[in-house]
Amino acid sequence: MSKEWFETWFDTTYYHLLYRNRNEVEARQFIDALLRFLQPAPASHFIDVACGKGRHSKYLNSLGFRVTGIDLSENSINEARLDTLDIDGIQFHQQDIREPFPEKNLDFAVNLFTSFGYFDSEEEHQLALNNMYDSLAPGGKMVLDYMNASEVLLSLKREEHREVDGVHFKIRRYIENGCIIKEITVTDNDETHVFEERVKAFSKADLESFMVNSGFKICATFGSYDLEPHHENSSRVVLIAEK
Repeated sequence: MSKEWFETWFDTTYYHLLYRNRNEVEARQFIDALLRFLQPAPASHFIDVACGKGRHSKYLNSLGFRVTGIDLSENSINEARLDTLDIDGIQFHQQDIREPFPEKNLDFAVNLFTSFGYFDSEEEHQLALNNMYDSLAPGGKMVLDYMNASEVLLSLKREEHREVDGVHFKIRRYIENGCIIKEITVTDNDETHVFEERVKAFSKADLESFMVNSGFKICATFGSYDLEPHHENSSRVVLIAEK
């Protein structure tokens, strides 16, 4: 069986090279805004679902919270573990989010930066959200942060080129079967590789439906990392729900 696109692309050195300059200040400001809204008790336990290299997990832990980070990418999890081996209250597991999670009765689950929408079927997405629900204690809170698909579709940049450390990236974007697809052609010296990112263009209503079907009660909806009210042209869909 061939690997799914995210199993291949996220484990390459080219993925980490292309996205190495993610906005860490923005990520921390988003976490700070969420914490002001959520008001978690000291030492609350978070699960960071599809955590990547753990930038959100590590910041939460630095603020005194216990954190479990899970991600399918072995390389990302190994890198996340490198500088946390001797730190209390944080751990990382390689994990397919369609499989039952390693811990239960947690206080908060977060799925941030559009780390959802990667699967072929709605059933798989529902299963992943069901697992997030099952990982929480009664009254636990869930944060789902997703692109605002309607705004992305309106402003889609069809093609761009980037050069990073001598590696050339040609990025082509298009819509196919309800997915926003990013075709990434990498030219590294005399070698050329082609990768793909494929994310479902789920609407706010789609995401709300998935969450309600899992058993969540939606408490709030925001449209930005500053937790501004959501509107049609918002940059994000940030849903906060309770078990």
